Amino acid sequence: MATYCPNPNCEYKLRLSDWKPNCPKCGTNILYYKMEERLLAEADRVETSNAAFQKKADRAKAAVIGSKWAIARLVLLFLPLGMLFLPLGHAALRIPFAEKAETLNAISIFTSLSNLDFDALWGALKDPALRLAFLWFVLALLGLVMVLGAILGGLVTCWLARSPGGFKRAVIFFALGTCGTALGVASLLRYGAGLAGVLPGAFAVQVSWYGAGALALSFLLVFAIQIYIKATGDIPVEHKQCYISGFPEEEVYENLEKGITLDEMRRARDEAGESE
Repeated sequence: MATYCPNPNCEYKLRLSDWKPNCPKCGTNILYYKMEERLLAEADRVETSNAAFQKKADRAKAAVIGSKWAIARLVLLFLPLGMLFLPLGHAALRIPFAEKAETLNAISIFTSLSNLDFDALWGALKDPALRLAFLWFVLALLGLVMVLGAILGGLVTCWLARSPGGFKRAVIFFALGTCGTALGVASLLRYGAGLAGVLPGAFAVQVSWYGAGALALSFLLVFAIQIYIKATGDIPVEHKQCYISGFPEEEVYENLEKGITLDEMRRARDEAGESE
């Protein structure tokens, strides 16, 4: 990007060889030319940006801890995560010399996934006898991913709940969580039924309706409080007063809409101060 002399009447294009502090064409001191004006303009930009950021920060604070209902919403967002540690199902393998039963919850599922042999899974998906059953297994994993996505999405975006799209996100996460729960339950049952058909009596899968129901109910509770907050006018926002060049930001924006610049506002303030 080309650099020019700061003097608008000169506009000399500076070169690497122009290392002296003064412009070789007009003699203007390049570094200190209108330094005060430039510093003041930079301060105005910083304070304006800070005022805009402060409004977003105030909305985020209101969304998270702005009232008892906001705090209740924040607490309930962790509820579905806790429900994953309840028994969600049971799996049992019964073959000679190898019997194993396991309760399915977040810990056991992620432990099993960390030790999952993907080559064996791919082989089962290609086996005509096992393909359908393991397709349901993959869909059950997809349901778990949807549930985790809804939980993490709600937690990560909780500070945006007061934004214009906050309620739409709540609807999406509720739908994602409940649909993921339903898909996981249905697919797990179909997976067990498919394996039982291929290996009668050797493998059994059951769904814990208590755990699955509690997980679905937790998403419903989160959505219910979102609806209540929306219906009661949302969480009120207490904005921190910000100033731009010593003027309240509201006054600055109002004057800017009228075409009155900050320089003119400062000039009028100085003149008013001199006349007193």
